[in-house]
Amino acid sequence: MTDRHGFTLLEVLLVVAVIVILGAMAYPSIEAMYGDVRLSAAADQVRARWADARTKAIEDGRPYRFATQPDGQFRIAPDAPEFWSGGGGTPADASDADTPPLVLEDSLPKGVSFSDETAAAGDSSDGGPWTTVLKFLPTGEASADLTITLQAEGYRSVQLRVRALTGAVTVETLPAGRSP
Repeated sequence: MTDRHGFTLLEVLLVVAVIVILGAMAYPSIEAMYGDVRLSAAADQVRARWADARTKAIEDGRPYRFATQPDGQFRIAPDAPEFWSGGGGTPADASDADTPPLVLEDSLPKGVSFSDETAAAGDSSDGGPWTTVLKFLPTGEASADLTITLQAEGYRSVQLRVRALTGAVTVETLPAGRSP
């Protein structure tokens, strides 16, 4: 009998089939692990953007607004009509060459959204498709004490609380199955 220096097509297909089956069995566990990671990343992202908005409000001496949309998008811009007329960009006449205003649109990680209570707590009277949830004042304060909840289907929820007087943010992870 002579030595073989390769594999048959059948052997290669069997190995690939076994790898695919093992991957399909492991996918739900990996997805669950990343669900919590995405939720934590979303909380960190929102908390960081709030810090940016608060800092910019103090630096610019004007209020900044944090607004959301149901699909997980959020926006930060000065609390002035020219920034919230639905155009989505910075008005040409509103930018100062030395200190341009912060206008930021971003979205939460895939699968993470703001809870319905977050939208209900907001005001959409003058922001177009955006629901204003919070304003940061030039004094460093927030417009109100606020709790928002970030949720991902099948995972725990995360609550972010901002204190109006100090602008301090705390994050609390809710146990699985408990809603706000």
